Amino acid sequence: MEVLKKLDRLLAEEKFQDDILNHKGSSEKERHELLQKYSISETEFAEAGKLLSGILFSQKKSDPEEISYALKKLRKEISAKRKERKIRMLALISKIAAVLSIPLFLSTLYFYRQTQNSAGILSSQKNVLHTYRAQAGAQTQVVLPDGSLVWLNSGSSVSCPAFFNQEVRRVELRGEAYFEVVKSKAPMLVSAGNVQIRVYGTRFNLRAYADESVTATTLVDGKVSVIPEGSQDEYMLDPGYTAFYSVANAELEVVKVENMDAFTGWKDGKLLFNNESFASILQKMERWYNVDIQLKDPSLGEYVLYATFIDENIEQALDIISKSIPIAVSYPKRMKQADGSYAKREILIERAR
Repeated sequence: MEVLKKLDRLLAEEKFQDDILNHKGSSEKERHELLQKYSISETEFAEAGKLLSGILFSQKKSDPEEISYALKKLRKEISAKRKERKIRMLALISKIAAVLSIPLFLSTLYFYRQTQNSAGILSSQKNVLHTYRAQAGAQTQVVLPDGSLVWLNSGSSVSCPAFFNQEVRRVELRGEAYFEVVKSKAPMLVSAGNVQIRVYGTRFNLRAYADESVTATTLVDGKVSVIPEGSQDEYMLDPGYTAFYSVANAELEVVKVENMDAFTGWKDGKLLFNNESFASILQKMERWYNVDIQLKDPSLGEYVLYATFIDENIEQALDIISKSIPIAVSYPKRMKQADGSYAKREILIERAR
């Protein structure tokens, strides 16, 4: 079981995939260095190679409609065929794999496998939470035991039991996620920071990073209610509105959404800022690009901007911003650490002279 967990984690990393698939022809020394790099054994190395080489994946940039269709089909199969033999689901997964990226497919497969253990194991793990994470600087999609879809933003994680009971579907979120929840008699209860979201079958975005003072719940369609921590009150949210809950003063503010992409575009690779302070923008860019940004002049953070980035890297994005506000950006050389790895990339921003 531990070996499978380790491989599932590594197989979601594109660098690991490339190293395994491109190792042929390498020397014994290079192979040994690869094993040390990922702390894996020869057996684990072989298993990873079999999995990656045994399934045909399309490396092209997939059409979002194709991905959505494939995931929905997989979700329905998981819900409807949960009691049938595993081999039938694996056959479907192999067909769907052609339109999914490797990290997305492996995350989906891992979640499915975790919920399809033997009845005895599932019974013993009824109250055990399984956690699934998106690495810093990346986004991940997973399928919950009931077939609901979850998109995890950079550095976020979602936890839930191996299977839901008939009364309530409990989920814990750290960070940000976009949910597409299947309808069920049992409501889903998502705990995130200082709020709980009661879901009845809907699409919504929930942002609740621990280092941010405001939690934002954005309803795309369907029905949800927001329950602040320590409160017995439920605040129903209408589609097209965002509920901002301030942790500092325990106040809830509901605002109509002018541009939904500002809240949900991240799942489609869009980084969009709508009338947002530069300080808030930098905080989001740090997670998006997995960098550490130092703002030397705090007054720069008060500038309010509109911006949309899709394929731009961090240098291009900051260069575009520098055309609107007086900033000078520098990129110090990354420092090599004692273990041979490099520290997180640091970016310095000061007022242009």
